[in-house]
Amino acid sequence: MYSLPGSRVLKDQVHIRNAEAAQLARALARQTGKTMSEVVLEALRQYSPGRRMRARAPVRRWRRLLREDRERGMAEPEIPIEALYDETMGLPE
Repeated sequence: MYSLPGSRVLKDQVHIRNAEAAQLARALARQTGKTMSEVVLEALRQYSPGRRMRARAPVRRWRRLLREDRERGMAEPEIPIEALYDETMGLPE
């Protein structure tokens, strides 16, 4: 709530226009005994848009490095499983 000197208290309101989001907020409020405002506030405090990006960054980096290795011919060619066995003995070489 915000108030300006000499004025009445102004209360912000948020309207959830997405039916699924509103339903989830209501369900969580019922399950936790909190108000919908408290549920939404807690979710917003926990949300970090960079968290997903940080989690994906190492995967993107590894994929890029592997792609660069393949392009430079540094990656070893795949060896067929048959090449690992001695035909006369039937054992790995």
